[in-house]
Amino acid sequence: MYEPPQLPYAAAGFSDNPAPAEPPSDSFHSFGDHRYGDIARRVTLLERDNRTLLNTLDGLQQRLRDLEGDLHAQEISRRQTAPPPSAANDHLAIAREYLTCVEQHVHPFAREATNKLGGQLRPEPLHRRIAALTATLFGTPTPTPRTVLDAAGLPPHDTLTTTAAQLCERANGLRRRAKDTGMPFAFDFEYVHGAPLDETWQKPWASCEPDLPIQFVVAPAYLVAERVYAQQLVHTGMPCPA
Repeated sequence: MYEPPQLPYAAAGFSDNPAPAEPPSDSFHSFGDHRYGDIARRVTLLERDNRTLLNTLDGLQQRLRDLEGDLHAQEISRRQTAPPPSAANDHLAIAREYLTCVEQHVHPFAREATNKLGGQLRPEPLHRRIAALTATLFGTPTPTPRTVLDAAGLPPHDTLTTTAAQLCERANGLRRRAKDTGMPFAFDFEYVHGAPLDETWQKPWASCEPDLPIQFVVAPAYLVAERVYAQQLVHTGMPCPA
């Protein structure tokens, strides 16, 4: 029987006593340590970012609670200061009569004064004379015929003195009635020169363009407890070149 030749283990590349496995090299440990260190740093950064976001969220939630509290307080204040129905009706009537006074009495007076002084009835000068009259009638404590004539540019004891006295009576009467309601009221002349109209409480004088900037107030707004009952009437236009 044929038997294959027996080769020595050494020749076959084997040994009766195989060498033990070599431990991982230092370079392996170095790579592993670097990788774990990088992960740890990332975890630390994520935890820090998470704490920052939680702090920001807490701040936003507190701000929201503060705003809700402010809105609640404002609503309570609004309800407390809102005119009762009877007073509101009184102020609506006063507002209508105020606008009638400006448009049907102050305006014609200003036109007549302009004619007496030989001026031209161009819009802006006429509007400025109306503005001077409303500032006297509704912006001073006690307008008198003398101060009204002066605002119109007329001399004392002018033939329009009687009409000036009637304007004073109308303005003082409106203010007395507003005061008698017990609600806080004001004639508001505040405005921002060159600003666009704020349609919530301003409107252009009849002959002015609504898209042009404000130049001056022709007649003040009538406010009651900071509510607008009559809008401010303003002169709009482009400023004259210097």
